[in-house]
Amino acid sequence: MNQYELLYIVPTQYTDEEIVGIQTKISELVEKFGGKVLRNDSLGKIRLAYSIKKIRHGTYVLVHFNGEPSEIQELDRQLKLAEEILRHTIVMREDDALEKEYQISSYVAPLSEEARAQKKEMPRTTFSAPVSVPVATPVKEIAPPTPSATSTEESKMSIEELDKKLDEILDTDLTEKI
Repeated sequence: MNQYELLYIVPTQYTDEEIVGIQTKISELVEKFGGKVLRNDSLGKIRLAYSIKKIRHGTYVLVHFNGEPSEIQELDRQLKLAEEILRHTIVMREDDALEKEYQISSYVAPLSEEARAQKKEMPRTTFSAPVSVPVATPVKEIAPPTPSATSTEESKMSIEELDKKLDEILDTDLTEKI
């Protein structure tokens, strides 16, 4: 048996009592497919980073379970069909995941007013470290190349002369010059 984590989001249209019923239903579904539920935690209601099916808030539920790899695909399919679940994901669980405490917080857009307010609330920490300023070495200035006589002549060509010259080049065999 492998160790898995299932994280799913329940829309806020359900009450807390209904969410407990949904957790029980999902646990039974996991056990139906040969899994053994080790932990089933509701992480709380928060605002989603983006709306899903026009829903902006949801309750996150984290389930740790052991299960057979052959049954995970069918469990995933059944979870996609469950109307109570907005989104879900099943991933392999780390060994020490059962002992960890999980806390979830709302997404805050980096340039929003809320992010600016949080930034102002954070205490400023100053670090004092020795500063070394690199000494600049003098750089020799290089003059731009002077235009050659041929380039000035070519730049004074008219469009007709340029077309004629291109036709001559294209008419000659390029392998002769090599």
